[in-house]
Amino acid sequence: MSQDAQQRYQFDELPIEPVRPGTNLLVAGPPFAGTNAVALRMLAAGERAGDGVVLVAADDTGTTILDDYSGVGGTFDRARMAVIECGSTSGSSDDTNIKTVRSPGDLTGIGIEFSSLYEGLYTGGVERVRTGLLSISTLLMYVDELQPVYRFLHTVTGRVRSADGVAACVVDPSARDERTVSSIAQTFDGRVDVRRTDDGKHQLRVRGLPDQPEGWQKI
Repeated sequence: MSQDAQQRYQFDELPIEPVRPGTNLLVAGPPFAGTNAVALRMLAAGERAGDGVVLVAADDTGTTILDDYSGVGGTFDRARMAVIECGSTSGSSDDTNIKTVRSPGDLTGIGIEFSSLYEGLYTGGVERVRTGLLSISTLLMYVDELQPVYRFLHTVTGRVRSADGVAACVVDPSARDERTVSSIAQTFDGRVDVRRTDDGKHQLRVRGLPDQPEGWQKI
């Protein structure tokens, strides 16, 4: 195996070919299609390689999102994982690896915690970090303007690129107009579309990246 192949981020048991470090992926689909689960599986796939994870939970509490993460086979290893929860009614967590900001609309607060936690993992010796954001749709609902969210995503994806990480950020295209989703997509390198077929099967397809399977693939 070449050095380039070894360095690529892999997604075991998902029909997604390994991607180069610094790749940002927009994971697009409605909640009933299992879109969040696909993104979490993309993060959990790095455990065997010892990759770190920074997870922004805009939709749920940190505890809930970690339960979902465990549900796809992930493990909350405090040496390599950190979570930002947005607007938890339980207040700040005592766990130093779970940080709380007051609202999904507090993009500045999320950005500060994200940078701090990301840097903390590197300081702790974790050189490869996977970033998850669930979800962009919730940020847009609270901010209600595209530009601040676009700038926030530009900052997050820029850090992922400069640090040779990988990101999986979720959006529900049906919740926003096509122009908004297209604008958001410009900050990403590729897109993973997720859907559920009429017979209840879950599928995904990858667009915008080289060397990926063509068309819809069974998950």
